[in-house]
This record gives sequence, structure tokens and C-alpha cells, in this order.
Amino acid sequence: MDILFSAIVGDLVSESASFVISKCFQQQPGIDMTLQRLERVVMRVDTVVEEGEGRLITNQGMLRQLKLLRQGMYRGHYILDALRLRAIGEEEENDGGLSLSHSSSALYKFIPAKRLRFSRSTGSGSCNTEAQLFGTNNNIQEELQRLIDTLEDTMAGMNEFLFLLESYRQILRQPYGAYLLLDNCMFGRQMDRQRVLNFLLCSSATPDLAVLPLVGPIRVGKTTLVENVCKDESVRDRFSMILFFPEGCLRDEAVIDLKENNINGLVRHQNCSSQNRLLVIVEIAEDINQGTWRRLKSSITDMTPCGGSKIIITSRSNRIMSLGTTEALQLDYLSQEAYWYFFKSLVFGSTNPDEEPKLAKMAMEIALEQRQCFTSAHIIADILRDNFNARFWRTVLHCVRAYIQTHLHMFEKHPNLRVRVDEPVYYWRMEKSRGYFLISKYHQSDSSEEVPRISMRDILLERGGTLPRGEFEAVAWSSRIPPYYNYTISCKLQEPQLTVGRKKRLHQHEEHLI
Repeated sequence: MDILFSAIVGDLVSESASFVISKCFQQQPGIDMTLQRLERVVMRVDTVVEEGEGRLITNQGMLRQLKLLRQGMYRGHYILDALRLRAIGEEEENDGGLSLSHSSSALYKFIPAKRLRFSRSTGSGSCNTEAQLFGTNNNIQEELQRLIDTLEDTMAGMNEFLFLLESYRQILRQPYGAYLLLDNCMFGRQMDRQRVLNFLLCSSATPDLAVLPLVGPIRVGKTTLVENVCKDESVRDRFSMILFFPEGCLRDEAVIDLKENNINGLVRHQNCSSQNRLLVIVEIAEDINQGTWRRLKSSITDMTPCGGSKIIITSRSNRIMSLGTTEALQLDYLSQEAYWYFFKSLVFGSTNPDEEPKLAKMAMEIALEQRQCFTSAHIIADILRDNFNARFWRTVLHCVRAYIQTHLHMFEKHPNLRVRVDEPVYYWRMEKSRGYFLISKYHQSDSSEEVPRISMRDILLERGGTLPRGEFEAVAWSSRIPPYYNYTISCKLQEPQLTVGRKKRLHQHEEHLI
């Protein structure tokens, strides 16, 4: 009955949304029917994904199928939201509302689909938004049809998946709202997490030491993923000891001999009631010395002669993939479609974005500016969710744009790309008169460590009284999932340090600086 009710409500929403969009594409007959088909197939994909995520799937092939479905779901929602918000914006323009010339170019320059192009245009003129969204092919209906065909073909091949899904036990969950559920899970890493969990819990077919390489770019979440899995009770029950070698630790050859009493600082968990098995996490920046690697494996084997011990080695370099006894797990940043789905859920919480179209349009523009930064998503979503006001959201959008333009002109680099490599950034604040906010250092600490009293939210919203002079510490964000990291920053109020050449280039943009 619940599924039938959802389908009826979904059809009603689809018809109203399609009507709004079709008004902006009257030159293409049948566009409303095409949009309704797209929305219905996306709803079907939603249902299967939700059911799949509610089961404890261990089969790797099924996990890959679920990941494929999830990507299709994100893509479908992204295209529908982009078209819907574009239609709303054009209606506002036609009704003499707020000019959207700037937002139109920002909104569509990153919209992807299988055959859709990325537009790098940054002009503020009213360019052909259909060409930006669908490349050089102006037949929107044709491109939407391709997307529908892809999703329907994917769903048509899921009969076996749905049949096998019934054999996996359900995961008991509390009835969280969407944003609470997403805020309490590793969004976009469900398949990766299960893959690591399966590797750790399955019995090895050979007595050799099992090794899983985990590869990905800087700040993609390699350590967080591994730490999250290691907090799982089933993992802690299986291994008698979990050791963590942080980046640079293996340069000290003394720690490689695990029989010596010099590993206390490396022990993350100890379970005396478990069989004598070790789980060793090795974190390196690039490659590992072959001699060091052999000595480490030998030391683990000597300590656990009965076997069953395992190693997870993480790196930014593909060179470690050859060290694995199983296929390497490769991580990448979220796609723009997935990031928008995540950001929208965090911002709107239990509120339906369709009920607040103007806010949804601004939220999508803010999301597109973030370059898939998780920390920024949480920080900005937190202040937007507590201030459901169009004027406030518009101010935040202007601040974000000015902040990005400032860094593009100063450093020719997006600020969130600078954050990924720990480079300083001049972050925005709500009031121009309060000056700049320089973030110079980034820290990641365990939940047991004491955190500063000042939060980034206090600084952005001018709360908490007078800020300290000079450099001070602040909490940027505290994760709600294991290992519950606190992300802190070292910062101070400071004007940008511009060179003469940069000053000249920035002169015409000074009125936009925060």
C-alpha cells in the first residue's frame, strides 16, 4: 500500500513539474510525456536502490549492480532538477523578477549526462542555455530519450538482482529523515565499505597473508573509510589486534619488528578473546620500500603463525596495486550528480525541495560552486537549513561566488582545490565590514581530543562575540559517523596579501570581495 501511495503521489508531482518545464520548451511537442517517463523510471530506480541499501549484500557482482543503479538515480534526479529549476528561473525572468543571467551560466556549466557536455563559459550574458545543457544538439527530447533508454535498459537487467536480493537479511534502521540518514552514513561509499568489510571477514583460501591495496587522490576519504570499517563490531571480534601505521611511520625501522614493545602507540584495538589474528593498516603517500614491505609481512607472519592476519595498504599511487593478493579498491571524488543529491538532502532535510523552488535553485548553484567538497557541504548546509529565508540564502550565494572569484584571480585556482592540498584560503564571512578570514592550517583529530570553543559557524555568521586577535583555533566540522573525527582549522582575520600584478587584476573585482 505504501508503494502504491508513493507512486500515485509521484505521478501527481511529475505531472505538475512536467507542465512547468514543458512551458519553457513549447517548440518541442511531447516533451511533457518524455519528462513524465523519465520521472517514473527514476522513481522505479529509487525504489530498488532503497531496497538494496536496506539489505546486507555481500556478493561483489550485486554490489557493482547496485552502484550502477545508484549512479543512474543520481543522474536522473540531477537532470530533472536542473531542467525544473531552469524553467522556474525563466518564468521569473519573463514575469519581470530577479535577473538570472549570471545564475543561468553558473547553473548549467557543469551539468553532465552520458552525452552532455561540460560548458566552461563564465560569461554573464544570456547565452543559449539549451546548448550548454545538451551540447550542440538542441533536441532536448532526443537527449532525454537517450537517458530514459539507458535507465530502462539498466532496470530491465535487474530481475536476477531483485530475486537474489530477497536472500540477504534486512538492515534494521530507525525511521530517520533523508538528511539524518545521509548524515549518519558514508554517503557514496556504501559499496566500497562493503567491499572492505567482505575482505576482512571472509576466510582466505590460501595461508598467505591477504593484502588489500586502497588507492585514491589526496583527501578522497581513504583513511576515513578504513577507520570506519575498523569500528565495526564484527571486525573487532574477528581480529585480536588492529595496528595502524600512519604516513611516514615505517621510516622508523624499529616499529617494523612487531614482537618488540614499541607498538603501543600503533594499537587501535585489542581483543584478547579473539583468535590470534592481526589487522594491519599501512598508510603511505606514494610507494613503499620493498625491503620495508618484506620485513613488515615477515613480522606479521611470525606473530600469527596460524594465519588469518590481513593488511590494508592505502596510497595515492597506483604502484601499490601490485602488492595486493586481491583486486585493488580505487576511490575517486563524488560525481557532480551524486554531490547535488547529497547536498540537497542535507540542506532541505525533511522539507520537499519542490515546495521551495526559489531556494532549490539557489541551493543547486551553491552546490555547483563547491567542487564536491564534503566539509563545505556540511558547513553551508548547516547554516542554510537553520535560516530558511530567500534573502539569507541569496547572500550566502553571493558570498560563495565572490570567495571563489577572489581565489581564481589571486591564485588561478579554485579555493576548494587549495583546501585539498592544505594551502591557505581566504574564507568568506557574512559581513564585508568584518574583514577577511584566513585559514592557514588544517587538523584532523580523534573524538576523544578536546576541541576549540569557537566554531566556523560562529565566524561565518558573526556570532560568539569578539573573535581573538592573531591566530586562533576553530572547529570547522565534527563528523557524526565513526571514527567521529573533528576537523579543526588555524585561522585569523587578515586582508589578502596581493602582489602588484594581482592587485591590478583584482581592482575591478574589489566590490565583490568579502
